[in-house]
Amino acid sequence: MTAGADGGSTAYDGDDPPVALSIAGSDSGAGAGIQADIKTMGALGVFATTAVTAVTVQNTTSVREVHYVPAEVVDAQIGAVLDDLPVAAVKTGMLGTRAVVETVARRAAAGDLPQLVVDPVMVASSGRIPCPRRGSPPTGRIWCPRR
Repeated sequence: MTAGADGGSTAYDGDDPPVALSIAGSDSGAGAGIQADIKTMGALGVFATTAVTAVTVQNTTSVREVHYVPAEVVDAQIGAVLDDLPVAAVKTGMLGTRAVVETVARRAAAGDLPQLVVDPVMVASSGRIPCPRRGSPPTGRIWCPRR
């Protein structure tokens, strides 16, 4: 990808690597979430883009706090990436709240999220539940409404 004269615009020239979008939480310990997706995609020669759903305060042993990003902001992040880059595949991780699950499901139903891989993260490896218990996402009913 090339930067425009203002340093902010990009142009995809077709010789660039494939683009993938990770919609997930941020892990300050870098062992999971967006950070792990970026590392994995980069190792596979894929240009990683992101939409952050939650910011965690965690390390390798515990999740101390979780701040959820509002669904409107997550949707705006997704839209900004899709408006600019030819996303070839999308992977979800911890979506965090029912509103974000519904937002991503709407995007998927509209055909905005190609080659979608849903990886519903509901419990951190430390055992903590990063999703709020009240109003937590009923992912099966949202992703597969006809079952």
